[in-house]
Amino acid sequence: MDPRRRLALYALALALFSGAVSAQTAAEAAAPRVRLVVLVAVDQMVPEQLDRLAPLLDGGLGRFAREGSVFRDARLQYAVTETAPGHASYGTGLNPLHHGIIANDWVLPEERAPSYCVADPDARLVTAQGPASTASMSPRNLRGLGLVDRLKQIDPASKGFSVSSKDRSSIGISGQHPDLALWWNRVEGGFVTSTWYAKTQPAWVVEFNAQWLEAFRRDWGGGWIPLDVPLEGTDTAADDAPGEVPWKGRQVFPYAAPEIPEVLDARAKAEIAAVVYGSPAADQFVCELARRALVEMQLGGDDHVDVLCVSLSSCDTVGHAFGPRSRENTDVLLRADRQLGLLFADIDRLVGAGRWIASLSADHGVMDLPEALVQRGIGAERLSGKLLSAAVKHMRSKLSQEFGDDFFLLYDSHGIRLSSTRIQAAGRKVAEVRSFAAKHLMAAGAGWLEHAWTWDELERVARRGEAANGWKRSWANSFDEERTPDIALQFKPWTLMSVGSGTTHGSPYPYDQRVPLVFLGPGFPARNLAGPASSVDALPTLMAALGMPPASGLDGRDLFAR
Repeated sequence: MDPRRRLALYALALALFSGAVSAQTAAEAAAPRVRLVVLVAVDQMVPEQLDRLAPLLDGGLGRFAREGSVFRDARLQYAVTETAPGHASYGTGLNPLHHGIIANDWVLPEERAPSYCVADPDARLVTAQGPASTASMSPRNLRGLGLVDRLKQIDPASKGFSVSSKDRSSIGISGQHPDLALWWNRVEGGFVTSTWYAKTQPAWVVEFNAQWLEAFRRDWGGGWIPLDVPLEGTDTAADDAPGEVPWKGRQVFPYAAPEIPEVLDARAKAEIAAVVYGSPAADQFVCELARRALVEMQLGGDDHVDVLCVSLSSCDTVGHAFGPRSRENTDVLLRADRQLGLLFADIDRLVGAGRWIASLSADHGVMDLPEALVQRGIGAERLSGKLLSAAVKHMRSKLSQEFGDDFFLLYDSHGIRLSSTRIQAAGRKVAEVRSFAAKHLMAAGAGWLEHAWTWDELERVARRGEAANGWKRSWANSFDEERTPDIALQFKPWTLMSVGSGTTHGSPYPYDQRVPLVFLGPGFPARNLAGPASSVDALPTLMAALGMPPASGLDGRDLFAR
């Protein structure tokens, strides 16, 4: 081609491109800017809940399901599917091997007692009276940044607020430095924070805490009575199903409220606070605090993008006792839908429809009640903790015979802790002893133990780049040098160890790893999407929607990147 013709075509293409960019820039400038991002977590919510309850969801969960971009096969990428790692992964875009919150608690090397994931001996509880002498909670163990942390790096005027009835949920989902994180005080009632976030409680929190008992009396004084809605076709289990844990001595609705005497002593107040924590009243109060924070903190009130984190825990506290399809858990989710509907209506009014975006996910799924699974032809079972105790005893005996010491410190449902100090003092290699112990654990527990993973084989994958997939990859994604036990235990699928009634989670199996993942608001049209997705994808996807530069080192990805 003639060079002059080539140059002319290049100039024309550049002009057309420049015009397109100018038109795009003008369109973006004319579009209203997003002012608020809302991260919603529903603790222990399996994705099927949005489907089975769809006809009854006309509030916030309904908006996610009908108006949002729904990923149909989202699942966690790690093995220890508990509340703390779930919220931290959702909030930071990192798996536990990078953010460090590998479980709700862990045992450090040479220790004989567990450490709680968000415990901070240097933080102090903050109540209406100010800092107390009691040690409290913080994200000091969390090694990742949350969305508001990343926004503040760009715009220090951005604000962040987080609230949940669980401390580890409010803290994990919000990252290092939200302006305030609140959680329910299970001893005295009301919401508290720690000196990590503030030296005093805001006046509007103090006001709420002064009125929560009266609010509980007003709304729950007649007991927990289910909403009067038709449940046919929702796959809700019978109200009195085998395997449920009695709640206040009952397993069927209605559940009576505790008496509230005119003069409360500490014991009576603690009893009522515990009832709030273990019932849908907790979600109601969490959403009420979120709605107050919108006004008092002016979240989304200007062009500095703010973040609101809301974690609803009642699905978990009730679900552990009654199961995911129970009449009780169904009522919890229907009430959560209504509470989120009120919150979203306030956001539409105060921030503006089309000026906020949101995501919905969960920290983990859950296994249904074994009794319900057996009725459906699945060979689920409850295992006595004596099986694990006997296997540990067998392992210790073999260690003593082989090495002259069992090197044992303690065990729990996560795994076994041995003393590396004693192993090394005996002139033995730690990896050799761990491998020997794991071998004899698996032999003793062959009927119920799927695998015993050694610290060393997980470390090679997590830190040295050894290739792995499946369960081993999931366990490596839950690895931490200090916090992972010497031997991590994986029980067989469809089994619950030491859970005599109710249900739980924590495994790498699909029923515990599958979670909802939905995006709502401008840029997220209503649609169902296939393909792999995980809660760690929420943060990079929301960042991209805000036009933020991509962050390096994340485990998640922008799910809509082209």
